[in-house]
Amino acid sequence: MNASGAGPIVDRPSPVVLRLLPHVHPPPARVLVATAGSGHEARALDARGYDVVVVEAGEAPGGIPALAAHFVATDFAGGFDLVCEHGGMDTGDRRAWVAAAARALRPGGQLFGSFAPGDVSALLHLLAPAFDVIRCHPGGFSDGRLELVAVRR
Repeated sequence: MNASGAGPIVDRPSPVVLRLLPHVHPPPARVLVATAGSGHEARALDARGYDVVVVEAGEAPGGIPALAAHFVATDFAGGFDLVCEHGGMDTGDRRAWVAAAARALRPGGQLFGSFAPGDVSALLHLLAPAFDVIRCHPGGFSDGRLELVAVRR
């Protein structure tokens, strides 16, 4: 656990995010990383040739260029091919988060990443108005997070 008790400190990108890359648009796609977290996902995507933009309400970890904004309150006008999720949806209003992801993506854009365990049908219901889920299964971790790829209609 880290000092705040929020979970283990991870020193590498999410294996789920890396595992899903063959299932999403390839570089040079424009990717919005909804929260910087440790910054590992943003750096890993950048190293693979993606055009990465990080949105972080607070200060992003060192070395990561970030747009200082609240993801759910910002209208990105469909300017992205991909939205990468790795925990930001877990921290607030899930309905508002999904609506923000839909606004950020162009039609045909993809939402992908690691989603909190819980009621899978509730998650799919939240996504249904704007997304077609093309991949959803347990990520194989002890916390039961889901690997998901969804396409914006």
